[in-house]
Amino acid sequence: MRVAVIAGPYVPVPPKQYGGTELVIANLIRGLQEMGHQPVLLASADSTIDCPIIPITDKAIYFPKHKKDLPAYLARAKEIEKTTADKLRGILGDVDIIHSHGFDLKDFQDFPNLTTMHGPVTFQQLDYYDHRRDLFYVSISRNQQDAFPDLQYVGVVYNGEDPSQFPIVTDPDDYVCFLGRFDREKDPHLAIQLAINLGMRIKVAGKIDHQGDGYFDEEIRPLLANPLVEYCGELGFDDKIKLLSHARCNLHPTGFREPFGLTVLEAAYCGTPTLAIKRGSMPELIEEGRTGMLVEDFIEGCHEIKSCFDMDRRYIAERARMLFNYRTMTRQYLKAYEKVIDIFHTRERQRRIIRRMAVQTRTDLSDIWPGAPRPDAAAYQPAPATHPETPSGHSDRPHAPISAIMPPDR
Repeated sequence: MRVAVIAGPYVPVPPKQYGGTELVIANLIRGLQEMGHQPVLLASADSTIDCPIIPITDKAIYFPKHKKDLPAYLARAKEIEKTTADKLRGILGDVDIIHSHGFDLKDFQDFPNLTTMHGPVTFQQLDYYDHRRDLFYVSISRNQQDAFPDLQYVGVVYNGEDPSQFPIVTDPDDYVCFLGRFDREKDPHLAIQLAINLGMRIKVAGKIDHQGDGYFDEEIRPLLANPLVEYCGELGFDDKIKLLSHARCNLHPTGFREPFGLTVLEAAYCGTPTLAIKRGSMPELIEEGRTGMLVEDFIEGCHEIKSCFDMDRRYIAERARMLFNYRTMTRQYLKAYEKVIDIFHTRERQRRIIRRMAVQTRTDLSDIWPGAPRPDAAAYQPAPATHPETPSGHSDRPHAPISAIMPPDR
């Protein structure tokens, strides 16, 4: 199968540091290639994935650090969107389906298409999705669909990576960790407060961008003065694995309806349990009491975290590797592609049938009306006239056109 995979212009594929969506795309492309399929990637030119790349911008534009830079950033993103659309149209004859990971496919709904919803549905997006109900979607958790249940969901495909890149650590070091964005959706200050209150060492790492503008200075920086807290900055892949694998517990105080938690999965690959707020996709990723704990808030978490320390880390790793991996994810996407393509083929067959039925109906109606022309009209000999001017009594003048004998419109 030939698949046009569309990434955003924000981060190269695979990402050099933070970039969960781009990491998933890289693993999907790897899986498609291993299974004999032919992906082509529309992404920034500095992407390094080993597959044909159609550049939509010279370099990834990344998310701005501050809100004041958003207008210029969004204008640039809009330009790249037009470039992406032009380049996508140029390859439609060479692919079987379009798989978008954020690009708007509204103008491509007449071609087999699939959009993975990587982010939450917000109030600002309700109108956007309302005008794109004819597109086909995959959610990355069941919970995600509840935010907009009326879209055309082909199904749920959980994210997956290559577990072999993550070591299983059964004897962790004496610290807990947080890995993610520093903003009010991820709420890492709650993880730090929990650790300080319990007298535990904590290592925190992640990126800072416009979504957390002001948050780091207001909520995080004052806590860094505590000797229990170690700030690691934004980490690359190897350092991220080291942080997660050697932690006693991964802390995930999510403050929004999170559609998936890639760091929860990555920690589990290593055998590290997660203490998480019970929101969004967390109950789908965490087997409570065996791979982590789900709590109402991190006040409750202060009392439940010790349960995580006693969990079987090898079981955590084996479960995650079996349920959430890039090969399973790829097989699910292939089934989704097949379903969408089959729907489009079925629609086309139905359209052909409807066109034939319409033509046949016109013919049938014409056959009922006595004045309709016949296919062999040239050879047709009229019956003897009965008009007084002729022996049969009918005029031998030609019939009046139908417009002349139909009653006038009222």
